[in-house]
Amino acid sequence: MNLLTALALIFLCTVVVVRAARRGGMRLPFPPGPPADPLIGHLRIMPGIAVSAEVFHDWAKQHGDVMSLNVLGRRLLILSSEEAATDLLDKRGLKYADRPSFPMYERIGWKDALPFLSYGQYFKKTRKMLHTLLEREKVSAFRPIEEQEACVMLYNFLNDPAGMERHVLRYSTAITMEIAYGHRILSNDDEHLKAAERILDILLEASQPSLLDVSPLFENLPAWFPGAWFVKYIQEIKPRVLHDIQHPVSVTPLFQAAGTAKQSFVSQQLEDLQREDQLTPESLYDLTTVANQIFGGGSETSWHTITTFIACMLTNPDVQRKAQEELDRVVGDGRLPDFTDRDSLPYVECVVKETMRWHPVAPLGIPHKATEDDEYRGMSIPKGATVIANSRSITWDEHKFHDPLAFKPERFLPKPVGAGEVLPQGGVFGWGRRVCPGRHLADNMVWIGIVRILAVFDIGKAKDADGNVVEPQIEFTTSITSHPKPFSCDLRPRSAKATELIRQAYDLHMVNAAA
Repeated sequence: MNLLTALALIFLCTVVVVRAARRGGMRLPFPPGPPADPLIGHLRIMPGIAVSAEVFHDWAKQHGDVMSLNVLGRRLLILSSEEAATDLLDKRGLKYADRPSFPMYERIGWKDALPFLSYGQYFKKTRKMLHTLLEREKVSAFRPIEEQEACVMLYNFLNDPAGMERHVLRYSTAITMEIAYGHRILSNDDEHLKAAERILDILLEASQPSLLDVSPLFENLPAWFPGAWFVKYIQEIKPRVLHDIQHPVSVTPLFQAAGTAKQSFVSQQLEDLQREDQLTPESLYDLTTVANQIFGGGSETSWHTITTFIACMLTNPDVQRKAQEELDRVVGDGRLPDFTDRDSLPYVECVVKETMRWHPVAPLGIPHKATEDDEYRGMSIPKGATVIANSRSITWDEHKFHDPLAFKPERFLPKPVGAGEVLPQGGVFGWGRRVCPGRHLADNMVWIGIVRILAVFDIGKAKDADGNVVEPQIEFTTSITSHPKPFSCDLRPRSAKATELIRQAYDLHMVNAAA
Protein backbone atom coordinates (compact mmCIF):
# COMPACT_ATOMS: atom_id res chain seq x y z
CA MET A 1 0.00 0.00 0.00
CA ASN A 2 1.52 3.33 -1.03
CA LEU A 3 1.52 6.52 1.04
CA LEU A 4 -1.34 8.11 -0.89
CA THR A 5 -3.60 5.12 -0.25
CA ALA A 6 -2.64 4.93 3.43
CA LEU A 7 -3.35 8.60 4.12
CA ALA A 8 -6.58 8.41 2.17
CA LEU A 9 -7.68 5.43 4.22
CA ILE A 10 -6.93 7.18 7.51
CA PHE A 11 -8.83 10.27 6.45
CA LEU A 12 -11.85 8.61 4.87
CA CYS A 13 -12.43 5.45 6.85
CA THR A 14 -15.01 7.07 9.11
CA VAL A 15 -16.71 8.75 6.18
CA VAL A 16 -17.03 5.46 4.35
CA VAL A 17 -18.57 3.74 7.37
CA VAL A 18 -21.09 6.54 7.87
CA ARG A 19 -22.08 6.53 4.22
CA ALA A 20 -22.43 2.77 4.23
CA ALA A 21 -24.76 3.01 7.22
CA ARG A 22 -26.87 5.62 5.48
CA ARG A 23 -27.14 3.47 2.39
CA GLY A 24 -28.53 0.61 4.42
CA GLY A 25 -32.05 1.94 4.11
CA MET A 26 -31.93 2.66 0.38
CA ARG A 27 -34.38 0.63 -1.67
CA LEU A 28 -32.69 0.76 -5.04
CA PRO A 29 -29.26 -0.68 -5.79
CA PHE A 30 -26.41 1.24 -7.33
CA PRO A 31 -25.58 0.33 -10.91
CA PRO A 32 -23.39 -2.78 -11.21
CA GLY A 33 -19.62 -2.76 -11.45
CA PRO A 34 -16.51 -4.88 -10.89
CA PRO A 35 -15.97 -6.55 -7.51
CA ALA A 36 -14.79 -4.05 -4.87
CA ASP A 37 -12.56 -4.27 -1.80
CA PRO A 38 -13.84 -3.42 1.69
CA LEU A 39 -13.51 0.26 2.64
CA ILE A 40 -11.38 1.35 -0.32
CA GLY A 41 -13.87 0.09 -2.92
CA HIS A 42 -12.40 0.02 -6.43
CA LEU A 43 -9.33 2.11 -5.61
CA ARG A 44 -6.91 -0.78 -6.09
CA ILE A 45 -8.11 -1.57 -9.61
CA MET A 46 -8.77 1.96 -10.85
CA PRO A 47 -6.90 2.47 -14.13
CA GLY A 48 -4.58 5.40 -14.75
CA ILE A 49 -5.91 8.29 -16.77
CA ALA A 50 -3.94 7.30 -19.88
CA VAL A 51 -5.85 4.02 -20.26
CA SER A 52 -9.03 4.57 -18.25
CA ALA A 53 -11.32 5.16 -21.25
CA GLU A 54 -10.32 1.83 -22.81
CA VAL A 55 -10.50 -0.04 -19.49
CA PHE A 56 -13.97 1.35 -18.72
CA HIS A 57 -15.00 0.40 -22.26
CA ASP A 58 -13.94 -3.21 -21.62
CA TRP A 59 -15.62 -3.31 -18.20
CA ALA A 60 -18.88 -2.02 -19.70
CA LYS A 61 -19.06 -5.09 -21.93
CA GLN A 62 -19.50 -7.18 -18.77
CA HIS A 63 -21.30 -4.78 -16.43
CA GLY A 64 -23.46 -2.74 -18.78
CA ASP A 65 -23.68 0.75 -20.20
CA VAL A 66 -24.47 2.26 -16.78
CA MET A 67 -21.71 1.15 -14.44
CA SER A 68 -20.96 2.14 -10.86
CA LEU A 69 -17.63 2.41 -9.07
CA ASN A 70 -16.80 3.26 -5.47
CA VAL A 71 -13.48 4.98 -4.80
CA LEU A 72 -12.90 5.61 -1.09
CA GLY A 73 -16.60 6.20 -0.54
CA ARG A 74 -17.07 8.40 -3.58
CA ARG A 75 -19.52 7.16 -6.18
CA LEU A 76 -18.60 7.22 -9.88
CA LEU A 77 -21.04 6.42 -12.67
CA ILE A 78 -19.65 5.48 -16.09
CA LEU A 79 -22.09 5.92 -18.97
CA SER A 80 -21.05 3.85 -21.97
CA SER A 81 -23.86 4.39 -24.47
CA GLU A 82 -25.33 7.36 -26.28
CA GLU A 83 -28.75 6.36 -24.96
CA ALA A 84 -27.72 6.52 -21.30
CA ALA A 85 -25.76 9.75 -21.74
CA THR A 86 -28.68 11.38 -23.58
CA ASP A 87 -31.24 10.23 -21.02
CA LEU A 88 -29.30 11.59 -18.06
CA LEU A 89 -27.08 14.43 -19.27
CA ASP A 90 -29.39 15.86 -21.94
CA LYS A 91 -32.97 15.02 -20.93
CA ARG A 92 -32.26 15.56 -17.21
CA GLY A 93 -29.61 18.17 -17.88
CA LEU A 94 -30.27 20.38 -14.87
CA LYS A 95 -29.63 17.51 -12.46
CA TYR A 96 -26.23 16.83 -14.03
CA ALA A 97 -25.04 20.28 -15.07
CA ASP A 98 -22.57 20.62 -12.19
CA ARG A 99 -18.91 19.60 -12.12
CA PRO A 100 -16.93 17.76 -9.45
CA SER A 101 -13.95 19.55 -7.97
CA PHE A 102 -10.69 19.78 -9.95
CA PRO A 103 -8.37 20.71 -7.07
CA MET A 104 -5.12 21.03 -9.01
CA TYR A 105 -6.59 23.03 -11.87
CA GLU A 106 -8.39 25.31 -9.43
CA ARG A 107 -5.26 26.04 -7.41
CA ILE A 108 -2.99 26.82 -10.35
CA GLY A 109 -5.27 29.62 -11.60
CA TRP A 110 -8.08 27.95 -13.54
CA LYS A 111 -10.63 28.20 -10.74
CA ASP A 112 -13.14 30.02 -12.95
CA ALA A 113 -12.28 28.35 -16.26
CA LEU A 114 -15.62 27.49 -17.84
CA PRO A 115 -15.00 23.75 -18.41
CA PHE A 116 -14.31 23.21 -14.70
CA LEU A 117 -16.68 25.81 -13.25
CA SER A 118 -19.50 24.73 -10.94
CA TYR A 119 -22.97 25.23 -12.37
CA GLY A 120 -24.52 28.42 -11.09
CA GLN A 121 -24.97 32.11 -11.78
CA TYR A 122 -21.33 32.78 -12.60
CA PHE A 123 -21.28 29.87 -15.01
CA LYS A 124 -24.39 31.19 -16.76
CA LYS A 125 -22.95 34.70 -16.88
CA THR A 126 -19.66 33.76 -18.48
CA ARG A 127 -21.19 31.22 -20.85
CA LYS A 128 -23.60 33.90 -22.07
CA MET A 129 -20.60 36.09 -22.87
CA LEU A 130 -19.18 33.27 -24.98
CA HIS A 131 -22.46 32.78 -26.80
CA THR A 132 -22.38 36.38 -28.01
CA LEU A 133 -19.33 35.38 -30.03
CA LEU A 134 -19.63 31.69 -30.79
CA GLU A 135 -23.22 31.09 -31.91
CA ARG A 136 -23.54 29.08 -35.12
CA GLU A 137 -24.70 32.10 -37.12
CA LYS A 138 -21.83 34.29 -35.92
CA VAL A 139 -18.76 32.10 -36.31
CA SER A 140 -18.92 32.35 -40.10
CA ALA A 141 -17.46 35.85 -39.65
CA PHE A 142 -14.16 34.19 -38.71
CA ARG A 143 -13.81 32.17 -41.91
CA PRO A 144 -11.38 34.63 -43.54
CA ILE A 145 -9.06 34.28 -40.53
CA GLU A 146 -9.29 30.49 -40.68
CA GLU A 147 -8.58 30.39 -44.41
CA GLN A 148 -5.60 32.73 -44.07
CA GLU A 149 -4.05 30.75 -41.22
CA ALA A 150 -4.61 27.51 -43.13
CA CYS A 151 -2.46 29.02 -45.90
CA VAL A 152 0.28 29.73 -43.36
CA MET A 153 0.10 26.15 -42.09
CA LEU A 154 0.45 24.76 -45.63
CA TYR A 155 3.43 27.03 -46.30
CA ASN A 156 5.10 25.91 -43.09
CA PHE A 157 4.52 22.26 -44.04
CA LEU A 158 6.16 22.98 -47.39
CA ASN A 159 9.30 24.49 -45.87
CA ASP A 160 9.58 22.40 -42.70
CA PRO A 161 7.59 19.15 -42.96
CA ALA A 162 9.36 17.71 -39.92
CA GLY A 163 7.79 20.44 -37.77
CA MET A 164 4.26 19.31 -38.62
CA GLU A 165 2.92 19.25 -35.06
CA ARG A 166 4.28 22.71 -34.26
CA HIS A 167 2.74 24.12 -37.44
CA VAL A 168 -0.68 22.68 -36.65
CA LEU A 169 -0.52 24.14 -33.14
CA ARG A 170 0.43 27.52 -34.58
CA TYR A 171 -2.56 27.29 -36.96
CA SER A 172 -5.12 26.67 -34.21
CA THR A 173 -3.51 29.13 -31.80
CA ALA A 174 -3.26 31.93 -34.37
CA ILE A 175 -6.98 31.71 -35.15
CA THR A 176 -8.17 31.82 -31.56
CA MET A 177 -5.59 34.46 -30.64
CA GLU A 178 -6.82 36.82 -33.34
CA ILE A 179 -10.48 36.20 -32.53
CA ALA A 180 -10.03 36.68 -28.79
CA TYR A 181 -7.40 39.41 -28.62
CA GLY A 182 -6.89 40.80 -32.13
CA HIS A 183 -3.27 39.68 -32.10
CA ARG A 184 -1.87 38.11 -35.28
CA ILE A 185 0.86 35.51 -34.79
CA LEU A 186 3.62 36.10 -37.34
CA SER A 187 6.45 33.93 -36.03
CA ASN A 188 7.15 30.73 -34.15
CA ASP A 189 8.75 32.82 -31.41
CA ASP A 190 5.51 34.64 -30.59
CA GLU A 191 4.98 34.79 -26.81
CA HIS A 192 1.32 33.81 -27.17
CA LEU A 193 2.22 30.68 -29.12
CA LYS A 194 4.54 29.74 -26.28
CA ALA A 195 1.66 30.35 -23.86
CA ALA A 196 -0.46 27.86 -25.82
CA GLU A 197 2.32 25.30 -25.53
CA ARG A 198 2.44 25.89 -21.77
CA ILE A 199 -1.30 25.25 -21.48
CA LEU A 200 -0.85 21.84 -23.09
CA ASP A 201 2.01 20.91 -20.77
CA ILE A 202 0.14 22.08 -17.68
CA LEU A 203 -3.03 20.19 -18.60
CA LEU A 204 -1.01 16.98 -18.65
CA GLU A 205 1.12 17.70 -15.58
CA ALA A 206 -1.73 18.90 -13.36
CA SER A 207 -3.92 15.92 -14.28
CA GLN A 208 -1.72 13.57 -12.24
CA PRO A 209 -3.37 12.15 -9.08
CA SER A 210 -2.51 13.97 -5.86
CA LEU A 211 -3.48 13.98 -2.21
CA LEU A 212 -5.65 17.01 -2.98
CA ASP A 213 -8.01 14.60 -4.70
CA VAL A 214 -8.57 13.02 -1.30
CA SER A 215 -9.00 16.16 0.79
CA PRO A 216 -8.17 19.88 0.62
CA LEU A 217 -6.61 19.53 4.06
CA PHE A 218 -3.51 18.09 2.42
CA GLU A 219 -2.92 21.50 0.86
CA ASN A 220 -1.23 22.48 4.13
CA LEU A 221 1.45 19.82 3.91
CA PRO A 222 5.07 21.02 3.69
CA ALA A 223 6.64 20.67 0.26
CA TRP A 224 9.19 18.15 1.55
CA PHE A 225 6.50 15.73 2.78
CA PRO A 226 6.41 12.49 0.75
CA GLY A 227 3.65 12.69 -1.85
CA ALA A 228 3.29 16.48 -1.54
CA TRP A 229 4.85 17.21 -4.94
CA PHE A 230 1.90 19.44 -5.77
CA VAL A 231 2.84 22.09 -3.16
CA LYS A 232 5.96 23.25 -5.01
CA TYR A 233 4.30 22.72 -8.40
CA ILE A 234 1.43 25.08 -7.55
CA GLN A 235 3.86 27.71 -6.25
CA GLU A 236 5.86 27.60 -9.47
CA ILE A 237 3.08 27.27 -12.04
CA LYS A 238 0.36 29.57 -10.72
CA PRO A 239 2.21 32.87 -11.47
CA ARG A 240 2.82 31.75 -15.06
CA VAL A 241 -0.80 30.71 -15.54
CA LEU A 242 -2.13 34.00 -14.16
CA HIS A 243 0.25 35.98 -16.36
CA ASP A 244 -0.86 34.10 -19.47
CA ILE A 245 -4.52 34.72 -18.58
CA GLN A 246 -4.21 38.40 -17.67
CA HIS A 247 -1.49 39.80 -19.93
CA PRO A 248 -3.28 39.79 -23.33
CA VAL A 249 -6.23 41.71 -21.88
CA SER A 250 -4.13 44.09 -19.80
CA VAL A 251 -2.27 45.43 -22.86
CA THR A 252 -5.38 45.96 -25.00
CA PRO A 253 -6.27 49.37 -23.45
CA LEU A 254 -2.75 50.54 -24.31
CA PHE A 255 -3.31 49.60 -27.96
CA GLN A 256 -6.71 51.27 -27.89
CA ALA A 257 -5.21 54.49 -26.55
CA ALA A 258 -2.54 54.40 -29.26
CA GLY A 259 -5.15 53.70 -31.96
CA THR A 260 -3.50 50.40 -32.93
CA ALA A 261 -5.94 47.93 -31.36
CA LYS A 262 -7.44 45.51 -33.86
CA GLN A 263 -11.05 44.41 -33.71
CA SER A 264 -11.48 41.43 -31.39
CA PHE A 265 -13.71 39.99 -28.72
CA VAL A 266 -11.72 41.77 -26.01
CA SER A 267 -11.56 45.17 -27.73
CA GLN A 268 -15.29 45.11 -28.47
CA GLN A 269 -16.18 44.09 -24.93
CA LEU A 270 -13.94 46.80 -23.47
CA GLU A 271 -15.52 49.43 -25.70
CA ASP A 272 -19.00 48.32 -24.64
CA LEU A 273 -18.09 48.34 -20.95
CA GLN A 274 -16.49 51.76 -21.20
CA ARG A 275 -19.41 53.22 -23.12
CA GLU A 276 -21.89 51.87 -20.57
CA ASP A 277 -19.67 52.94 -17.65
CA GLN A 278 -19.49 49.35 -16.43
CA LEU A 279 -15.76 48.76 -16.59
CA THR A 280 -15.03 47.54 -13.07
CA PRO A 281 -12.46 45.12 -11.63
CA GLU A 282 -15.20 42.49 -11.58
CA SER A 283 -16.23 42.97 -15.23
CA LEU A 284 -12.58 43.04 -16.29
CA TYR A 285 -11.97 39.75 -14.46
CA ASP A 286 -14.96 38.20 -16.22
CA LEU A 287 -13.71 39.37 -19.61
CA THR A 288 -10.21 38.06 -18.90
CA THR A 289 -11.55 34.65 -17.91
CA VAL A 290 -13.80 34.29 -20.96
CA ALA A 291 -11.16 35.50 -23.44
CA ASN A 292 -8.68 32.96 -22.10
CA GLN A 293 -11.27 30.23 -22.59
CA ILE A 294 -11.65 31.18 -26.27
CA PHE A 295 -7.89 31.13 -26.70
CA GLY A 296 -6.98 28.06 -24.67
CA GLY A 297 -9.96 25.84 -25.44
CA GLY A 298 -10.06 26.51 -29.17
CA SER A 299 -6.37 26.18 -29.86
CA GLU A 300 -5.92 22.92 -28.00
CA THR A 301 -8.87 20.90 -29.32
CA SER A 302 -8.35 21.75 -33.01
CA TRP A 303 -4.64 20.92 -32.71
CA HIS A 304 -5.53 17.48 -31.36
CA THR A 305 -8.06 16.73 -34.09
CA ILE A 306 -5.98 17.84 -37.08
CA THR A 307 -2.89 16.00 -35.82
CA THR A 308 -5.02 12.88 -35.33
CA PHE A 309 -6.32 13.30 -38.90
CA ILE A 310 -2.75 13.32 -40.25
CA ALA A 311 -2.02 10.14 -38.29
CA CYS A 312 -5.16 8.53 -39.73
CA MET A 313 -4.23 9.43 -43.31
CA LEU A 314 -0.77 8.00 -42.73
CA THR A 315 -2.24 4.65 -41.74
CA ASN A 316 -5.21 4.70 -44.16
CA PRO A 317 -3.83 5.69 -47.58
CA ASP A 318 -6.94 4.46 -49.42
CA VAL A 319 -9.07 6.96 -47.49
CA GLN A 320 -6.68 9.75 -48.38
CA ARG A 321 -6.81 8.80 -52.05
CA LYS A 322 -10.64 8.75 -52.14
CA ALA A 323 -10.85 12.15 -50.46
CA GLN A 324 -8.34 13.63 -52.89
CA GLU A 325 -10.21 12.18 -55.86
CA GLU A 326 -13.36 13.95 -54.67
CA LEU A 327 -11.45 17.21 -54.23
CA ASP A 328 -9.90 16.95 -57.69
CA ARG A 329 -13.30 16.31 -59.22
CA VAL A 330 -15.13 19.12 -57.39
CA VAL A 331 -12.48 21.81 -56.87
CA GLY A 332 -9.79 20.97 -59.41
CA ASP A 333 -6.15 21.96 -59.09
CA GLY A 334 -6.44 25.66 -59.94
CA ARG A 335 -7.35 26.92 -56.48
CA LEU A 336 -7.51 25.96 -52.84
CA PRO A 337 -10.88 24.70 -51.52
CA ASP A 338 -12.84 27.12 -49.35
CA PHE A 339 -16.01 27.06 -47.28
CA THR A 340 -18.25 27.44 -50.32
CA ASP A 341 -17.17 23.92 -51.36
CA ARG A 342 -18.21 22.19 -48.15
CA ASP A 343 -21.64 20.97 -49.23
CA SER A 344 -20.14 19.55 -52.44
CA LEU A 345 -17.56 17.39 -50.65
CA PRO A 346 -19.54 14.69 -48.79
CA TYR A 347 -16.69 12.20 -48.52
CA VAL A 348 -14.31 14.81 -47.08
CA GLU A 349 -17.07 15.63 -44.58
CA CYS A 350 -17.14 11.97 -43.61
CA VAL A 351 -13.35 11.96 -43.15
CA VAL A 352 -13.71 14.84 -40.67
CA LYS A 353 -16.49 13.06 -38.79
CA GLU A 354 -14.61 9.77 -38.71
CA THR A 355 -11.50 11.48 -37.30
CA MET A 356 -13.63 12.85 -34.46
CA ARG A 357 -15.35 9.50 -33.88
CA TRP A 358 -12.30 7.25 -34.11
CA HIS A 359 -10.39 9.14 -31.43
CA PRO A 360 -12.36 11.90 -29.63
CA VAL A 361 -10.35 14.82 -28.25
CA ALA A 362 -11.58 14.04 -24.72
CA PRO A 363 -12.00 10.24 -24.46
CA LEU A 364 -13.79 10.51 -21.09
CA GLY A 365 -15.27 13.94 -21.66
CA ILE A 366 -15.23 16.20 -18.62
CA PRO A 367 -17.06 14.68 -15.63
CA HIS A 368 -20.48 15.88 -14.52
CA LYS A 369 -21.85 15.80 -10.97
CA ALA A 370 -25.33 14.86 -9.79
CA THR A 371 -26.90 17.72 -7.84
CA GLU A 372 -29.68 15.57 -6.35
CA ASP A 373 -30.62 11.95 -5.84
CA ASP A 374 -31.92 10.33 -8.99
CA GLU A 375 -33.19 6.97 -10.27
CA TYR A 376 -32.53 5.39 -13.66
CA ARG A 377 -33.60 1.99 -14.93
CA GLY A 378 -34.44 0.92 -11.39
CA MET A 379 -31.01 1.95 -10.08
CA SER A 380 -29.98 4.65 -7.63
CA ILE A 381 -27.78 7.62 -8.54
CA PRO A 382 -26.88 9.46 -5.33
CA LYS A 383 -26.48 13.19 -5.00
CA GLY A 384 -22.83 14.17 -5.43
CA ALA A 385 -21.98 11.23 -7.69
CA THR A 386 -19.43 11.92 -10.41
CA VAL A 387 -20.92 11.00 -13.78
CA ILE A 388 -18.61 10.25 -16.70
CA ALA A 389 -19.84 9.81 -20.26
CA ASN A 390 -17.18 7.57 -21.78
CA SER A 391 -16.77 8.94 -25.29
CA ARG A 392 -14.52 6.02 -26.13
CA SER A 393 -17.37 3.57 -25.54
CA ILE A 394 -19.97 5.81 -27.16
CA THR A 395 -17.99 6.30 -30.38
CA TRP A 396 -16.92 2.64 -30.46
CA ASP A 397 -20.41 1.28 -29.75
CA GLU A 398 -20.79 -1.95 -31.72
CA HIS A 399 -24.57 -1.48 -31.74
CA LYS A 400 -24.20 1.84 -33.57
CA PHE A 401 -21.07 1.31 -35.68
CA HIS A 402 -19.96 -1.68 -37.71
CA ASP A 403 -16.28 -2.54 -37.26
CA PRO A 404 -15.97 0.39 -34.83
CA LEU A 405 -12.21 0.20 -34.31
CA ALA A 406 -11.56 0.62 -38.04
CA PHE A 407 -11.23 4.04 -39.71
CA LYS A 408 -14.09 4.02 -42.25
CA PRO A 409 -15.41 7.43 -43.31
CA GLU A 410 -17.97 5.85 -45.66
CA ARG A 411 -19.89 4.67 -42.59
CA PHE A 412 -21.45 8.15 -42.51
CA LEU A 413 -22.56 8.22 -46.13
CA PRO A 414 -26.29 7.58 -46.61
CA LYS A 415 -27.47 4.16 -47.66
CA PRO A 416 -27.01 2.42 -50.05
CA VAL A 417 -23.71 4.18 -50.83
CA GLY A 418 -22.61 4.01 -47.19
CA ALA A 419 -23.81 2.60 -43.89
CA GLY A 420 -25.98 5.56 -42.92
CA GLU A 421 -24.41 5.74 -39.44
CA VAL A 422 -24.66 8.93 -37.39
CA LEU A 423 -21.92 10.68 -35.45
CA PRO A 424 -22.89 11.03 -31.75
CA GLN A 425 -22.31 14.75 -31.28
CA GLY A 426 -22.26 14.43 -27.50
CA GLY A 427 -19.39 11.99 -27.71
CA VAL A 428 -17.36 14.70 -29.46
CA PHE A 429 -18.58 17.99 -27.99
CA GLY A 430 -20.15 17.07 -24.66
CA TRP A 431 -23.65 16.87 -23.28
CA GLY A 432 -26.53 18.91 -21.95
CA ARG A 433 -25.84 22.26 -20.37
CA ARG A 434 -22.10 21.58 -20.53
CA VAL A 435 -21.92 21.07 -24.30
CA CYS A 436 -18.85 22.79 -25.75
CA PRO A 437 -19.78 26.43 -26.51
CA GLY A 438 -17.05 26.65 -29.15
CA ARG A 439 -18.13 23.57 -31.12
CA HIS A 440 -19.20 25.52 -34.22
CA LEU A 441 -15.92 27.44 -34.35
CA ALA A 442 -13.93 24.24 -33.79
CA ASP A 443 -15.84 22.46 -36.53
CA ASN A 444 -14.98 25.19 -39.04
CA MET A 445 -11.32 25.30 -37.97
CA VAL A 446 -10.92 21.56 -38.30
CA TRP A 447 -12.76 21.31 -41.63
CA ILE A 448 -10.83 24.03 -43.49
CA GLY A 449 -7.52 22.77 -42.08
CA ILE A 450 -8.20 19.19 -43.16
CA VAL A 451 -9.62 19.97 -46.60
CA ARG A 452 -6.70 22.19 -47.55
CA ILE A 453 -4.11 19.68 -46.38
CA LEU A 454 -5.80 17.01 -48.50
CA ALA A 455 -5.93 19.31 -51.51
CA VAL A 456 -2.20 19.97 -51.80
CA PHE A 457 -0.29 17.36 -49.75
CA ASP A 458 0.24 13.62 -49.86
CA ILE A 459 0.72 12.19 -46.39
CA GLY A 460 2.99 9.15 -46.54
CA LYS A 461 5.36 7.06 -44.49
CA ALA A 462 8.73 8.56 -43.61
CA LYS A 463 12.05 6.96 -44.48
CA ASP A 464 15.13 6.68 -42.30
CA ALA A 465 18.66 7.76 -43.25
CA ASP A 466 19.19 4.50 -45.15
CA GLY A 467 16.03 4.93 -47.19
CA ASN A 468 14.04 2.31 -45.29
CA VAL A 469 10.33 2.96 -44.73
CA VAL A 470 9.49 3.80 -41.10
CA GLU A 471 6.32 1.97 -40.11
CA PRO A 472 4.23 4.37 -38.01
CA GLN A 473 3.28 3.51 -34.45
CA ILE A 474 0.35 5.74 -33.52
CA GLU A 475 -0.06 6.04 -29.77
CA PHE A 476 -1.71 8.70 -27.64
CA THR A 477 -0.89 10.63 -24.50
CA THR A 478 -3.94 11.46 -22.41
CA SER A 479 -4.95 13.83 -19.65
CA ILE A 480 -8.43 15.35 -19.95
CA THR A 481 -7.65 15.58 -23.65
CA SER A 482 -5.76 13.10 -25.79
CA HIS A 483 -3.10 13.74 -28.42
CA PRO A 484 -0.97 11.53 -30.68
CA LYS A 485 2.53 10.97 -29.42
CA PRO A 486 5.18 12.29 -31.85
CA PHE A 487 5.29 10.28 -35.06
CA SER A 488 7.19 10.60 -38.33
CA CYS A 489 5.53 11.13 -41.68
CA ASP A 490 6.33 12.42 -45.14
CA LEU A 491 4.37 15.54 -46.10
CA ARG A 492 4.95 16.05 -49.81
CA PRO A 493 3.21 18.46 -52.22
CA ARG A 494 1.00 16.55 -54.62
CA SER A 495 2.38 18.37 -57.66
CA ALA A 496 4.31 21.41 -58.84
CA LYS A 497 0.93 23.11 -59.24
CA ALA A 498 0.14 22.40 -55.60
CA THR A 499 3.45 23.98 -54.54
CA GLU A 500 2.63 27.05 -56.61
CA LEU A 501 -0.83 27.34 -55.01
CA ILE A 502 0.68 27.14 -51.53
CA ARG A 503 3.20 29.89 -52.25
CA GLN A 504 0.65 32.16 -53.92
CA ALA A 505 -1.81 31.79 -51.04
CA TYR A 506 0.92 32.51 -48.49
CA ASP A 507 2.13 35.60 -50.34
CA LEU A 508 -1.42 36.93 -50.41
CA HIS A 509 -1.74 36.28 -46.69
CA MET A 510 1.44 38.21 -45.96
CA VAL A 511 0.14 41.16 -47.98
CA ASN A 512 -3.06 41.13 -45.94
CA ALA A 513 -1.11 40.79 -42.69
CA ALA A 514 0.96 43.86 -43.52
CA ALA A 515 -2.12 45.93 -44.40
